[in-house]
Amino acid sequence: MHSSVALPRAVLLALALAATGALGWQARIASGDVPTEPGFAAELRYIGRDELTGMPARVDDRFIAAVEKAIERYGKDRGEPIPPPPPGPVDIATLSVPSLGIVAAPVGRFGLDAFGRLDVPQDTRTVGWNPAYNDLPGEAGATFFAAHYEYQGAPGVFFRLSTLTPGAEIEVALTDGSRHRYRVTSTVDYVLGAIDMGAILRGREGRESITLMTCSGPANEGEYAHRTVVLAERVD
Repeated sequence: MHSSVALPRAVLLALALAATGALGWQARIASGDVPTEPGFAAELRYIGRDELTGMPARVDDRFIAAVEKAIERYGKDRGEPIPPPPPGPVDIATLSVPSLGIVAAPVGRFGLDAFGRLDVPQDTRTVGWNPAYNDLPGEAGATFFAAHYEYQGAPGVFFRLSTLTPGAEIEVALTDGSRHRYRVTSTVDYVLGAIDMGAILRGREGRESITLMTCSGPANEGEYAHRTVVLAERVD
């Protein structure tokens, strides 16, 4: 991954895209162009909830204007970075993906960068997670991990993430010695501007899951226009 993941600006953008995408999906179903069982990409999308009312967010002119402003100001308004919360009695230690040759890659804690984006590691080996916005494995929720595809010209720990296929296993080890196993259900490439980070951070709601994300090429002047997103569910 070359750059941080925007939050909450990307969430705002993605919610608007998700709303229009959902309407388009419904229209295609009605016309018979697609099967009635949506794939993972459609399942991941949803219209977010208004923080004040708890009701589904209204997609109106005011909402669209806010989204357009967020796109215009993306990466331009510098503030103060927000560090991750202090660790509790149990933390994440390592992540392993045997089929990719990833064995006990260290997992680091990250917060938000100076532009309000989810911060990511600045090396080729570390996998990042953002505890303020994720559950701990074993808590029946969702955990999000991000790492680089490449960094300063060298392959990153997630360099071959896009090659993961359904059925591949991932193991997350905690500092208390417990190990949590997950099985890949989907690997999807998204255009960066169309990612619904709110949905990704929630994983597969109702099931314990983890999500792994990295950049995917080709690069344009060091920037990647796509992201590979892998979803894996808990193995009992």
